[in-house]
Parts: sequence; C-alpha cells; structure tokens
Amino acid sequence: MKAVWQLWLQPCRQTTLVAVLVQLMWLGGAVALGFVPAMGEAAASAAAVLFGAGAWLWFMMVGLSLRGLCRPESFLLPDFRRHLAWTGLLELAQWVVLPTVAAAALGAPHVLLGGTLVLLLAAIGLATGTERYINLLIWGVFILAGWKPGLASQIARAAMASPLTIPLLLLVAVLVVRLSLRSMLRIEDREADVSPLSNTQLGRSRMRPADGMPARRGKLANRIGAIFDGTSQRAMESALTRYRQHPSWRLRTVLVRRLLLPHDNPQAIVLRLLLVAVIVSFYVIAVMHRQRFDAAIVGAYAILLCLSRFPQLGRGMRRMRPNLADLYLTLAPQTRADYQKTLIDALLVLVPISVLSALAYTALGIVLVHAGEPVRMLLDAAIVTAPASLVALAVHLIGPEGTLGRSLVDIVVTIGAMAVYWGGYWLLGTLGLALGGLVLALVTMSFGLAAWIAAQREYQRRPPCFDAPLA
Repeated sequence: MKAVWQLWLQPCRQTTLVAVLVQLMWLGGAVALGFVPAMGEAAASAAAVLFGAGAWLWFMMVGLSLRGLCRPESFLLPDFRRHLAWTGLLELAQWVVLPTVAAAALGAPHVLLGGTLVLLLAAIGLATGTERYINLLIWGVFILAGWKPGLASQIARAAMASPLTIPLLLLVAVLVVRLSLRSMLRIEDREADVSPLSNTQLGRSRMRPADGMPARRGKLANRIGAIFDGTSQRAMESALTRYRQHPSWRLRTVLVRRLLLPHDNPQAIVLRLLLVAVIVSFYVIAVMHRQRFDAAIVGAYAILLCLSRFPQLGRGMRRMRPNLADLYLTLAPQTRADYQKTLIDALLVLVPISVLSALAYTALGIVLVHAGEPVRMLLDAAIVTAPASLVALAVHLIGPEGTLGRSLVDIVVTIGAMAVYWGGYWLLGTLGLALGGLVLALVTMSFGLAAWIAAQREYQRRPPCFDAPLA
C-alpha cells in the first residue's frame, strides 16, 4: 500500500495548492450531500457540481503526473502496472463510487445519471492531462454545442428521458480512458529532444514533466514538427553555405541565429502564420460568429499572441546555458562582451518577427470580424508591438532568474502592452491617424528603445553563464 499511497500523492506534490483546493471541493460535496434529506434537489445539485468539477481537476492533475511517471524505466519497477491500477481504483472510489452510494442512501434524485456524469468528467480530465488530440475532440463537442445551443438542449432533454443514456455515457467514459492510457502504458523509445528555443506554437512549448524529459506528442504534432525541422535544416545549410563562400560579420550572425532560433526562419514563419490562421479562422467562424464584441480587441489578442514568445525565450535560454559553452568555444570571441553582443544581435530578429506576426494576425482578424476601422487597428498594433517586444526581450535577457519573478515581469509587461494598445487606439481616434500615430510612436518607441539599450549594456557587462539552472 505504500507504493499506492505514493502514487496517489503525486498530484499533491506537483501542484500542492491546487490539490488541496480540489480535496476541499470533495469535502464540500460530501457536506452538501448531508443536506439532501433537508434541502432535497438543491443540495444534490450543489454536491454534483462540486464532485464533477473536482473530479475533472483532480484527474487532469493525475494525467499530468502520468506523463512524467510512465517512462520506459518505470515499468521495470516491481508491480508498477498493478500499483497504478490500484491507485486508479482508489481515486475512482473516492470521486465516483462513494459519492454515488452516499447519494443513493440519502435519497438524492437521478443518482445513477449523476454518478455517470461525474465519471465522464473524470475521464475528460484524464484526457486533458494526457492526450491533446482527445482533448481537442472533446472541446470540439462543446464548440458544436455552443454553435447550436437550441439543438444541444433538445438532445440533452431527450437523453435525460432515454434509458440508453447511462450505458452510452459509461461506454464513452471507458473509451476516453482507454485512449488516454494507451500511449501512457506503451513502452517505447524516448522522443528526441528539441531545442528549448524552437517555436511552432503547436505543442513544443508545453511545460515539460518535472524530470525534464521531452513532453509526449501525438502523431499530428510529430508530422508538423518534422515539417518545421525540415525548414530549420534547410535554413541552417543555406546559411552555412553562404558563410563559407563569403565569411562576414552579418552572415556569421545569421548562422548563429539559425542555430539559436531554428524555427524562426522565413519558411517556418510563413508556415506558422498559416497554421495559426487556420486555427483562428475555425474558432471565429465556429464559436464567435454569434457574438458581438468590439472589433478592436482583435489587435489586443494579436499582441498577446506575439508577446507569448518571449517567456518561452527566457526559459529556453536558461536551459541552454550548458550548450552555449560549445558556442562560446566555437566562436572564440576576443572579449566576453563580443560574445554577449553576438547573442543580442541574433535574438534581436524576434522583434521584427513579432511585428510582422502581429500585423498578419490583426489583418486576419479584421477580415474575419469585418472590422470598421482596419487602418486604425493595423497602425496601432504595429506601433505598440515593436516597443512591447523590445521591452519583453530586454526583461528576459537581464530579468529575474526565479520562476516567480519572471512570472511577475510577464504580467507587468502584458498589462502594460494592453494598456498602451487601448490608449493608442483612443489616441488615433482622437488626434487622427497621422498626428496620433506620430505621438504614439514617439512615446512608445522612446521607452522601448531606452529599455532595450539599458538591457543591452547590462547584458554585455555581465559575464557569460554556462551553469545549468537550479531545479
């Protein structure tokens, strides 16, 4: 039982605060069940909501834990599969069996249907933490339900009255669990590691397990990743060939850039824009076609999407420190400042890439939502993205080392960028595109360039660090 207990504690150890809150939800559901004889259906509904939401969150954390636990070497442990099975039965008894039995004993209505729905939510939570494609399929069902809410409510009412609903829900829950655990329990070779600075925005930037192993990816993500890897390989070979033919400082910087930022070459950028365009188009057409909102928010979303690249850059640069020692020896700089300057010049390309991406995303949003002032939105997004990217790059070069400090910095930069965007949108509407754009550009670029110049000087002053980050 000790091994089962240790397995049950894994979600608590990885996300202690959330795990405690989820267990408090279970206790709240148990208390609500105690009021069923006095309050009837109201108490039963409150208990069902607490147990359902808690089961979804808990099993999502269980799925995330399984991604780190189910490694080939783990299956060499004595009775590893049996202990996993006993842990699953224990969690199933806690979240589904015991509440259902207690609700039936207290006379709650629709006991079997409620227990089955809690079981289905637990299966969905497990899928959310393990397999992305199952998660996408499940959310696709919710998207369709939001697209036709009237039809969805009719189907729900008919399902409530059908005797086949409970068996079908049980079958779906078992199928989801089976698909979720299939890859986790399969012994296979470890996936090849990728560059911490690679950027496809389709899964490779996901958080790794606690042990630092590469996150598992599905077949579709592997194929898309292979396409991106092909573009980075071709870009690297092209840069190497040009440098050998005409060695120069500019081509040397390009070569370092292709090494540090493998998925930020022109072909990969175009491919990434196309993939994001397909996903955003589907979301807007399928989900938001019925909603009315201020079209200017599209530019804010575009800036947020572009700024999300820089926190990944900060984490990746910390993880790459031991590998950067090889780059230092290969470049053989005359001074440490020259080496730091080379890294700065290579990473600075992310700023124009962010501006280009923000303009592309904003233009796509303008077309999809039929915005009334497209030039105003594009001008505002272009002016704000450039200094915001400079500030984000600066703080991740010289900012805090700890996770909490970096998170706080990210929040401040994001809130600041959003405030400047909406303020700039108002300014362009008040003073006009020409005068308003000039004032906005002077204010924002002055701040962005000042922050970048100060960060650049500080980064060049610091000695290179090749130590692995502390866990």
